[in-house]
Amino acid sequence: MKLTLILAGPYNSCIATKDVWQQSCTKHNIDIEVTDLDDKKGQAITADLELKSFPALIYNNKVIAVGHPDIQTADKIISDLVQQE
Repeated sequence: MKLTLILAGPYNSCIATKDVWQQSCTKHNIDIEVTDLDDKKGQAITADLELKSFPALIYNNKVIAVGHPDIQTADKIISDLVQQE
């Protein structure tokens, strides 16, 4: 399983969100790729999924979360995702 996190840029809130998702993914032994709107890959995913809200967590070309979760919310989302697999 591999997740993709798209950030709006190098803002403090985006950096904090990246840290939360990375911590949760590490805890659940899941790979996460982080990109932002300035990257070609981030732009391509944003266009393909017609994203309007960021940060956005993507799995299998589907948005599974947007915004800035706390660690408990991120852990629940990741745990639920792992159980579905």
